[in-house]
Amino acid sequence: MIILVTGANGFVGSHLCERLLQDGHEVFALVRTPAKVKLQHPHLHLIQGDLSDSTKAWQSKIPDTIDSVIHTAGLVHSFRKSNFFEVNTLGTKYLVDVLIEKYNSPLSFILISSLAAAGPSKKEIKKVSSDLDLPVSDYGLSKKDAEIYLLKTKPINWTVTIIRPPMVIGPRDTAVLDIFKMVRDGIIILPDLNSRKKEYSFVCVFDLIETITLALSHPQNATFYSAHDSIITFEELIFTIQKEMNKKNIMFLPLPSLITKIAAQFLSLANTIHPHQLRLTPDKIKELMPFSWTCDNSLTKDLLKQSFEYPLARTIELTYEDYKKNSLL
Repeated sequence: MIILVTGANGFVGSHLCERLLQDGHEVFALVRTPAKVKLQHPHLHLIQGDLSDSTKAWQSKIPDTIDSVIHTAGLVHSFRKSNFFEVNTLGTKYLVDVLIEKYNSPLSFILISSLAAAGPSKKEIKKVSSDLDLPVSDYGLSKKDAEIYLLKTKPINWTVTIIRPPMVIGPRDTAVLDIFKMVRDGIIILPDLNSRKKEYSFVCVFDLIETITLALSHPQNATFYSAHDSIITFEELIFTIQKEMNKKNIMFLPLPSLITKIAAQFLSLANTIHPHQLRLTPDKIKELMPFSWTCDNSLTKDLLKQSFEYPLARTIELTYEDYKKNSLL
């Protein structure tokens, strides 16, 4: 297949391109900074472009014929609300508009969205695709708006598959790296008093890539949750990392939620004076407060025939090996 991939130099996008090339596909990768793409392959073609560019200057650079589009590009963390909608919503809109204008042939469009677009779940009750979506963060709202525009605008000869992963863990992930660093330092700062027992779905990046490739080979109009069967608590995540790192002593430091919210507002103000890379944003607080973020993978297993092969311990092992290899810990 000839496949257009956005966000090819990101966490998920880089793993995806490796898998697509391994499977023999021709990959056109739309990236903002081609120099940052480490992967080299005779069937990988880099296209410089920014989806949030309203001029759509990258339109002339994409190939005249494609079979599928896999849209992984997106913004997860920002101190500015508008950034989420410029990148996640408008970026998707510009991409869809260009593809509709350029191609008349049938097209498979796979959008990598997020559980955040659906919102938190109820305790011990996993989210399913038919549930009402109630995103609580600007990030989640921007991803939901992207889904809505795609579904509303798609031509009749398109197949649109939406994949919503929960917490994604694996090699090259910079978000979970922060948790590894807390374990290394022995102090686990918790955003509220109930954080240890909060429930989460997770997926290893390699299982997520499997979901995407299965959706590519079996295109259908559906929304899938890509998640491991098991539900974990935040405490379980910490203890699994602790065991893998052979860290003997750790201490949990739970903070009242009000203190965490004040800290996030302070960091947001500080960012306007001196930009920094800390991830505790006011928007992220909206996702940290709910007790449960879980989703049901039954539809993925039934329609795509996927079995999720990477449990938490194996996922953490592979992630830690990568961090050590790249001197990140």
